[in-house]
Amino acid sequence: MPEETPPVQQVRKRHRPRKSELRVVFDTNPLYVSPTSLGSASDLVRQEIVDLITSAKYPDLDILWYLPEVVRHERQYQMQTEALKLRSAINKIERLLGHNLALTDPVLLGHVATKIDDKEAELGLRELKLDDAKVDWKAMVHAASYRLPPFSPGEKEKGFRDAIVAETFLQLVAESPKTAKLCRVILVTSDEVLATAVTKRISGLSNAGVLSGTEDLKGLINTLISNVGEEFIASLKPKAEKLFFSSENDKETLYFRERLGERIAEKFKAELSALPESTTFRNNGTWLISQPNFSHKDGKRIFWTSRIAIEVEAGSVKTEPQSTGVANYLTAPGTPIVQGSLLESVRVQPSILGSPNPLTRFFGSDPSKPYVTGSNLLVNPYSSYLLFSDGPSEKKVVTHKGRDVYQVLWSAEVTLAKELKKAIIEDITHIDLNCQPVS
Repeated sequence: MPEETPPVQQVRKRHRPRKSELRVVFDTNPLYVSPTSLGSASDLVRQEIVDLITSAKYPDLDILWYLPEVVRHERQYQMQTEALKLRSAINKIERLLGHNLALTDPVLLGHVATKIDDKEAELGLRELKLDDAKVDWKAMVHAASYRLPPFSPGEKEKGFRDAIVAETFLQLVAESPKTAKLCRVILVTSDEVLATAVTKRISGLSNAGVLSGTEDLKGLINTLISNVGEEFIASLKPKAEKLFFSSENDKETLYFRERLGERIAEKFKAELSALPESTTFRNNGTWLISQPNFSHKDGKRIFWTSRIAIEVEAGSVKTEPQSTGVANYLTAPGTPIVQGSLLESVRVQPSILGSPNPLTRFFGSDPSKPYVTGSNLLVNPYSSYLLFSDGPSEKKVVTHKGRDVYQVLWSAEVTLAKELKKAIIEDITHIDLNCQPVS
């Protein structure tokens, strides 16, 4: 008898576990802030976000990047506004060359739209369109009328664009998997009113959240791709904050022990004095220290990033026209006053127009023997008045405000009791100068 053929054993296919997914939705404000040049006319997103998107390739986590359609058009409007400011420069070049460059306003605006399309494709940014039929317009009208978030309080209604961003984000949340391990949907916005409105609407949902900026987003990504749990990192974060900086009175924190302020001032002299475009002076103000964000884990050491933002005001110096004042003097009309000489016969009256005695900068402290110290004293030979004039004065006008951002990478050893100790500074880097023209 022929041998029986053994039954074919069925081989079970091993299905690869499904990757977790993170869906990131950007609002306009963290997307781009004008730097020290005309970058706002040429860039869709900040370089920091470009670097984050291009490097965010992980074996166990897929990240999808989204722009609400209204955010895309808001950014396009900003870029078009900056592009049209170049019109006068283009006209000058055309006159210089004697040649029409054919860069009309419609052409410039068309190039901006094309550049945005190309950048979206390059970065893999997906535009989110709002489904009008799913919006509760009656509730939105009520929120606008009574200035409820995301509408800002005040005499005038403000917040319609933010309301559209909120509705677009919430529609994506509704369409996404509800299990947090499978999918998370995050809105990145620095607008506190918008954040408040969205946070209230997603209350109770484990798969959705709101973050205030790129650094918080990096912290979340680093937590998701690490082999440490979110609850573990969340339990250490308040301890890391207290360890790095708690208040200006606690000199035992890492910030003061490592003299971080002095080190940044010394290492980044050039960056701290860099001027935004079209400004001639800069003032550095308050230093703001953010909460630490998880970076990575290496053995027993937990690595954190803490951002330091320095408030910046910048502007230009304007020359004010000279002013003229009048003072009585007791002498015969036409009596000459010799510049630079003691005036024995001239007595300045203590009462001068508009001021107690502004002439003290020209006359000595002894009113009986005034001394002419400058060339701004004029004599009217036909009256008993001594005229004085201030030369042109300079006035600083603030035209730009923003923040200069630095990042500190530091680490601390974690104990079995989940305490942090032996903290050290690993590196300090300059992120960027975000300075916007003031309206």
